[in-house]
This record gives sequence, C-alpha cells and structure tokens, in this order.
Amino acid sequence: AYIMERENSRNGMETLKREPVSRLPYRIRLSEDFLTLYAGPGREYVKMGTISDDQRLEIIEERWGKGQELWGRLKSNAGWILLENVERAII
Repeated sequence: AYIMERENSRNGMETLKREPVSRLPYRIRLSEDFLTLYAGPGREYVKMGTISDDQRLEIIEERWGKGQELWGRLKSNAGWILLENVERAII
C-alpha cells in the first residue's frame, strides 16, 4: 500500500511523491513457493539467493526501486525482496 503526496520543488512545480504507508515491522507470507533475495532494493543489485515460504519472515524497512516497485528488507538481514509477491501474515 502507498500514498501519493504532493511535493513542491524549488522551481515551483508540484510533483507527486509515492510513500509507503505500512507500519513497520510486519510479518509476511509468500504468495509463491520462493522469492529471490537481492543485496538492495532493486533488480539491479546482486542476487543473494532465494527464500522459501516455510521460513518466518518479517519486513523492517520499505523502499521504492526503479519502475515504482516496492521492496522490503528482511529482519534477518538476508536481503531485500520484491513486495508484490507477498501478503501480510495474520498474527
């Protein structure tokens, strides 16, 4: 989930800024069998491996990557995952 905020630049032009609205940290569940882990919030970062749904996963930070993709950093510091393939776990 995200919100759009208006932001005024130095030249007086108004732009929209996308900001995550999730309360951090939160637990997630994968909607696929596994996801690729990256060293940073984007596909341009080094692939660190994969993570499977049988692991307890918690997101502690969110960042926007290229192409307006929302990424989450795992609490385990294993890496970053693309959040479009996850759903919040019901606790």
